[in-house]
Amino acid sequence: MAYRHCLLVAAFLLVGATPHALCAQAKPDFSQYDYQVTDDNAFGLYTPKGWTVGTQKYPNGRMVVTTDPKDLSYVSLLFLEAIDPKHDSVTFAGATLKNVTQQIPTLQILEARSSADRMRTVVTYQKSGPQNVVIEGRYSFNIKHPTAVVFGYEAPAKHFKERVPTLLTVIANITMQDPQTYEKLAAQRTGSTGELPMTETAAPDRTCWLSVPHGWPFPAVKGQALCTSPDGDIGYLYAIINFVGQSRIPYFDSRNIPGALRRNYMLPTDALIGASQHTGARNHRVIERYSNTPWARQASGYLKRGTDAEIAMISHTSKTGVAVTGYYDVLGLHPDNAGQWAIIPMGFWAPTSQFARYLPSLLKIAESYRMNEQWVTAYVRQGQERVKEMMTKTSSMMSRYADEMRQSSLASHQNRMKSGDFISYKFSTYMRGEQEWVTGLEGGKLYTTDHHGLSSGGQMLIEGPGFNYYNYQGEKYGHIPVDSSREVYERVKGVN
Repeated sequence: MAYRHCLLVAAFLLVGATPHALCAQAKPDFSQYDYQVTDDNAFGLYTPKGWTVGTQKYPNGRMVVTTDPKDLSYVSLLFLEAIDPKHDSVTFAGATLKNVTQQIPTLQILEARSSADRMRTVVTYQKSGPQNVVIEGRYSFNIKHPTAVVFGYEAPAKHFKERVPTLLTVIANITMQDPQTYEKLAAQRTGSTGELPMTETAAPDRTCWLSVPHGWPFPAVKGQALCTSPDGDIGYLYAIINFVGQSRIPYFDSRNIPGALRRNYMLPTDALIGASQHTGARNHRVIERYSNTPWARQASGYLKRGTDAEIAMISHTSKTGVAVTGYYDVLGLHPDNAGQWAIIPMGFWAPTSQFARYLPSLLKIAESYRMNEQWVTAYVRQGQERVKEMMTKTSSMMSRYADEMRQSSLASHQNRMKSGDFISYKFSTYMRGEQEWVTGLEGGKLYTTDHHGLSSGGQMLIEGPGFNYYNYQGEKYGHIPVDSSREVYERVKGVN
């Protein structure tokens, strides 16, 4: 979104890189939206200026459709009040695609996936559009008996990824109207814009500024911002959320690192849900998520660190019990060797039933965020110094570890060599039939027997083959066999 460049700034602050490359980051304009109500007063929605809106009524539901002026980009949302109880999302999607394929012969299915309970199926496809432009689209079939919701969006294939944020924004703020709601919104349109009055406000530490609605608290520190309504059910977030996972450094336990969120690395949307649950939110449901590979690649190039990027629409129940829908742009930073990783979410949320009403104000808040450049420069310089210090400590630690491993390896090798010498000595004495004997009758005099006879002190006393260790019965003569241990062998032979 327009505020995506701030994600890179935060990531730079986290790793201590330079932010100068961020200046070239484009800032798309998301303020050019019109609020439209369909002719039958069934739906209200915000669309980019110039888009047309239409509806279609079915025996058991209604559908709203909006398209761009060239009829190349398209969004639709279908509400069905009662469907065949035999249908799950897989069979429902299959029946729908069968009919659509008959009407659009050029339709090609690229991917189809379903949830384990078969209540949600997502289909990605391509087809030939006006002027033979290749169109890419995605449809989501969601079943919750007896109702069903089907939403989809299309755009030229070569621009599909970059247009997904706009298409999802349109879907997120479509609301079904009743006559009373329509009359109330019509009055707001003729009288005032319905946007929240707000004032540009500096953070307490003056690291950033934000347009804050009147009466909303604005806690912010080190460039991170949280701005919410008093009950917390409407708001804007830009933060760095840190996690601690498993360390890859030998003999280093990452559990010693302080931090409440202890999880191994997850994709950005999953990590955001986990952090949200930690604050008391519940019943999270991912309405739509999209992996933004080009953005992740760009961020990774700036940061010199592995990253993932996702765009997501998430619904949940707030800690006050209100059903909320949010739109988020989330950057995930891969774990370092110590197991520390983070996500940088930037997004906004509002009660599901009022999302369309608050969308212009939330977009205005998001677009207004700006950082104190002097603080950024100083913070990055300090961050670079901390990174150098950490690299020095890590290098020293790894050097000590390498020395310990070399010493341990050398000691192990020397021990194996000594063991080999002793084993070789024992084997050679066995093959020669040698055995040493000691007698207490002669003051501990040492005798040696082998295949050649009995000897002592290097002088042969008795010759004959019957003196090897398995034939000679020295016990009859008061001779006691000597079985040398490795320790005795090394001392007698002078092995160090």
